[in-house]
Amino acid sequence: MRKCLVYSVIVGLAVLAWSCKKDEAINPYDAIVIVENDNPQVDNLPMGNFAWLHNKIFKPTCANSGCHDGTFEPHFNTIASAYVSIVNHPVISNDAAFSFVYRVAPGSANGSLLVERLTNEIPNSSGMMPLQTEPGSDWPANAANYIAQIESWINNGAKDMYGNAAPGAGGDFPPQVNGFLAFPEGNTTDAYPREDGIGTTPILVDAAEVDLWMLIEDDNTLPQNMTSTSVKIATSTDSFAAADEYPTSVQPGLTALDFSNSPATFIHRTTIDLSAASSGDYFFVRTYWDDGVQPSITEIPNDGSNAAISAIFILKVN
Repeated sequence: MRKCLVYSVIVGLAVLAWSCKKDEAINPYDAIVIVENDNPQVDNLPMGNFAWLHNKIFKPTCANSGCHDGTFEPHFNTIASAYVSIVNHPVISNDAAFSFVYRVAPGSANGSLLVERLTNEIPNSSGMMPLQTEPGSDWPANAANYIAQIESWINNGAKDMYGNAAPGAGGDFPPQVNGFLAFPEGNTTDAYPREDGIGTTPILVDAAEVDLWMLIEDDNTLPQNMTSTSVKIATSTDSFAAADEYPTSVQPGLTALDFSNSPATFIHRTTIDLSAASSGDYFFVRTYWDDGVQPSITEIPNDGSNAAISAIFILKVN
């Protein structure tokens, strides 16, 4: 009898342990080696830029488990998915007067459902957003400022992080670069670090051949289907017309952190030759993408990009 009792307890504990493990969420990246890489610090991004809004507000406050983490729209997982799922995106729910057409109506914070959901409780809705925040969230202390920054961004045209104007309702969005890495040629484990200091600092590279990896996202075109892609390297921002151009190829890919510090798969790579460079030289990088829909090749960054955002794509020779 005693042995049976002991056996029953052991079996019961085993079943309990199995049940707990069964209910645990499985992280798909647990079995994948994630390359360690430096990204610009959130606070060093330009305040009010969409990358800043995503990293300070949408990702930590809205992309919580079971909320806007991909479970349902809008999707705030990445900078690109957040942008395309709110800007000129038709509303699904509305107020009783059907006051809103789009989640974000560029140029009109008052006409954007996103602002209404953050500032008022719409009857028969789930409630004022955010419904809940993570422990340690700074939303309660900074909500007024964060909402003001969102309103300012919308009223100024709801541009993407690179300063591109929002496409018209129903229009196709231009491609977005959501990650940028540099490695010694042929190396996929030891990413070059960014320089320490204030602001969006350059990547420190050697005077040698360097592999550049880009993470590209688009609302309709798969990354591997991007055509006419290339990278230009210039010694100043006003010399890209005559800059050296390097073709970009699709590779099996590597997993590293994107600009919002989430694991992502980078598949576009190009190799540039900096072997003739000297210590202290700076090189400015621009990337070019064709999703087959835009009327012209998308340049990232471009002349309209904020200087701090463009600085993310600067290389400095050690």
